Amino acid sequence: MKKLYSGIAIMAMSGLISNAKAQDVGAQIDALQNEILKMKEQMSKGDKGKAYFEKGKGLRIKSTDGKYKFQIKGRIMYDVGGLLDYDGTLADGTTGKITEAGLGSEFRRLRFTLKGDIGNGWGFAFQPDFADGGDDLADRTVIFKDALISKSIKGFGKLTFGNQKAAAGLYENTSSNNLIFMERPMHNETMNFGHRAGIGYDTAGAFGGRFHLKATLFHGMESAIEQNISDGSENVVGTEKNNESFGGSVATQYQVIKSKAPNYFGEGTSLLIGAHFGALDLSNTDTDAGGDRNATGRYDTNSARANGLHTLVDKPIDLGDELNLKYHHFFGPQYSLIYGQLFSQAEYQVGKYEYSAPNTGADAEEDFNYHGGSISVAYAFSGTFKHSGKKGALGGLKCKRHCFMPKYQYEWIDQTDHDTNASGTGARNGGSGEAHTFGFNHYFNSNVRLMAEYTYGDYGSDNSNGMRESEISSIQARIHLKY
Repeated sequence: MKKLYSGIAIMAMSGLISNAKAQDVGAQIDALQNEILKMKEQMSKGDKGKAYFEKGKGLRIKSTDGKYKFQIKGRIMYDVGGLLDYDGTLADGTTGKITEAGLGSEFRRLRFTLKGDIGNGWGFAFQPDFADGGDDLADRTVIFKDALISKSIKGFGKLTFGNQKAAAGLYENTSSNNLIFMERPMHNETMNFGHRAGIGYDTAGAFGGRFHLKATLFHGMESAIEQNISDGSENVVGTEKNNESFGGSVATQYQVIKSKAPNYFGEGTSLLIGAHFGALDLSNTDTDAGGDRNATGRYDTNSARANGLHTLVDKPIDLGDELNLKYHHFFGPQYSLIYGQLFSQAEYQVGKYEYSAPNTGADAEEDFNYHGGSISVAYAFSGTFKHSGKKGALGGLKCKRHCFMPKYQYEWIDQTDHDTNASGTGARNGGSGEAHTFGFNHYFNSNVRLMAEYTYGDYGSDNSNGMRESEISSIQARIHLKY
């Protein structure tokens, strides 16, 4: 077949050359283009079943008719972190060393993603992480992040079914491949739902490249693909048999400024603003058959590690397991600014836990309120920042070779509440503090970078130190490869 097409091409070109003296150059070019288009059309009809590697898309195969796609991609992040000083007020009221200096290392993320389209807007995504898991004292286990089926509808957006990242604020919505700092701020760690099993909707560019909205409805706990049903009668002290919690979240961002005009820090200006809201109904979590709560009716609240040092297991911000929770929600505004080579991003979040009575006729605890925020700034001496308006997040730094970026971030959180619990004893205190992070990123290219950071944290109420004061200095570095 290819020989036939080649013969046709030679004959067509020979005919055009023989008549060149009778035609002008423009007519010759038009005729030759028409012949080439005809041959391409015939080839596409005869090779519908063939596929090819799509340039610029990594390991992605696409059928010639465009209906079928299959892609393999992922990320590898290897971290080394060191604790320099961990000093503070001791139990006897004196000041001293709380934890000795030490060094830790880990594969922070070991993920690969399989994605595909199978025609008529249907697709799938599957993403395990071999470096995740909740046990800090043992080897990591495999956690499934994305495990979903999707349906894209032209002019409407995309529907997703399965385990997926819940709609959240700007930091949580930004892929770890594109984050400027090694870890997300403390307020984000205490106010997000992570990956949950449920149904999602994403505008996915259906309403233009500057507007993004994502919403999710989910059931059960984080990264738990199987969500069972129970009436609570199987509860045993020390177990959590029943978890019929329901939640939802929505986040939206809009690119209010998108300009290529020169400015003081280079060329191009882009401003994303947004807001998010998340809620979780815990009123039917771990109840007994009669509807009353018991000792197993608890919820493990999100926590934040000291200085964002993931290899340090001490968590100065940790409300811990809370009993008798019935409702949890959080919300906040955010912005992300690209001004030439200058980048800045900030977010503020407010959260609340609401309690129910521990038993019929008893009084419920007062609500627990907390909040936090962060602001960061970075400057890329070379390379180009980019926003993804249709995804509502930072799209990373485009770098051909050797791009250098100094950076700074300030973050704080206040998770203290001195109202006593239902029994009238103790204060509910999850901790409070602030941290300053200085560092740099060196991009060998857009897909490989070295990150290095120094962080000083000042915690007025440290959960790891009996809610006393502490000061922490740490360093950490990461080699990050995405493919």
